[in-house]
Amino acid sequence: MLGSERIFVIVGALVAVVLQLFVAPYLSIAGAVPNFLLAFAMAVAIARGSSAGCLLPFLLGLVYDFVGGGPVGGMALVLMLVSVAAARGFQLVDNDSLFMALVPLAAGVLVVEVAYGALLLALGYQASLADMLIYRAFPCFLYDFVLGCILYLIARRWARPAGAARVELTQLR
Repeated sequence: MLGSERIFVIVGALVAVVLQLFVAPYLSIAGAVPNFLLAFAMAVAIARGSSAGCLLPFLLGLVYDFVGGGPVGGMALVLMLVSVAAARGFQLVDNDSLFMALVPLAAGVLVVEVAYGALLLALGYQASLADMLIYRAFPCFLYDFVLGCILYLIARRWARPAGAARVELTQLR
C-alpha cells in the first residue's frame, strides 16, 4: 500500500509536469522560464533526505528533455546526479533548520542550471559562456530557487518518510 509521502510525490510530480507543460511558458520573466520539474525534484530530494532516490529526478528530467527541445537525457542526467548529491549533502548538515535546507537547495538548483547550460554549449548551442550564464543560468536559477523554496516547505510536511523525525511546533519551547 502506498504511504501518504509516496502519494504526495506521485501527485506532486504529475502536477509539476502539468504546470511545466501548460503554465510555465506563460510565466516567463525577461526570458527566464520557471522549471517546475527541477524545483519539485530538488525540493523532494532534500525533504526526503537519505531515502530520496534517483528515479523521480531522472523521470522529471526526461520529461523536461522531451518538451524542452534540448538533448534528450541531458537534464535527466544532470538533475539525477545533482539531486542525489544535494540530498546526501543535506544529510551531513541537517539540524532541522530551514536555512540548512535552503543552502543545498540553492546550490543544487544553481549547479543544475549551470551544468545544463554548459552541456547545451558543448553540444553546439550558439551562445557564449557569458551569455549562457547571464541570460539563462542565473535568471532561471533565481526563478527556480524561489519555486523550490515554496515547494520545499510543502514537501517538508508531506514527503518525509514515515519513520523520519518530525518536529512539531507544539514541541518547541
